[in-house]
Amino acid sequence: MLDFKEILLERALKKNKKICLPEESDKRVKSAKKNLLSLGFEIININQLRENGKMYLDKILSKSFSKNWTSEMKSDFLSSNLNLSLLALDNGDIDCVVAGAENTTSNVIRSSIRIIGLHPSAKWISSVFFMLSPCGKKLYTFSDCGVIPDPNSEQLCEIAFQASKLHDLVFKELPKVSFLSFSTKGSAKHYKVSKVQDAVKLFSKNHGNIIHDGEMQFDAAVNSTISSKKMPESKLSGDANVFIFPDLNSANIAYKIANHLAYYQSLGPILVGLNKPVNDLSRGCTIDDIIYVSALACLQSN
Repeated sequence: MLDFKEILLERALKKNKKICLPEESDKRVKSAKKNLLSLGFEIININQLRENGKMYLDKILSKSFSKNWTSEMKSDFLSSNLNLSLLALDNGDIDCVVAGAENTTSNVIRSSIRIIGLHPSAKWISSVFFMLSPCGKKLYTFSDCGVIPDPNSEQLCEIAFQASKLHDLVFKELPKVSFLSFSTKGSAKHYKVSKVQDAVKLFSKNHGNIIHDGEMQFDAAVNSTISSKKMPESKLSGDANVFIFPDLNSANIAYKIANHLAYYQSLGPILVGLNKPVNDLSRGCTIDDIIYVSALACLQSN
């Protein structure tokens, strides 16, 4: 039986998408690119894109953020491999961009918002980490682990919706969404608990067709015995696969604990809410991470 990563590569290859990995000087990126090419993926080099420099310069001129720029500022902007790749993506010359091995998440997101923009249906950018067990058979979605520091109830609702859609797209599995907290169904009183409770109410109103529950502690979300004691009426029954964390602190800590102590592979952050697929990488990413995040970007490209 194929594990998920093999299935992911097969599905991504069938998409026939053009990928750009702009951080070409990074040794990990070089190795990942070599492996992707050997598998059959089409990788577009930065030098190929530089041949269209005049066209991309015109592209910058059409953007509102460059209105008062000098010619030197425009030239400096184009000298960035990340910016150049995003302009090519915006122009339809490539299908997806994967960066972050050298660039910070804030840099990737800032440039992406400027050049690619938000999807018309999205109010915010958020992120997802896909957590794969060492055996390659257990699959979970964590969100938001990389973008919004302290989401309000409306943002939590949007984060959950985007994460559930992406879970379905990537894993071909019915999403079961858990809104996490240090409280289970009112066992604690605190304004941070109330925020999650309000998010659940909003999600139930807007996306009631998606299986979800909360607020709940993590053990009730993943353990059926504990779930039956703490929340016997739960729709999840301890079988959640999409975990929505109340803030960036808890989410970022949780995925790194799973990564470094339980040896789950963390793929991401996968950015959601942009007009076109741009995926971030942790600067501590491995060659494997780059390969599979690139494959995920192909699946996101429609």
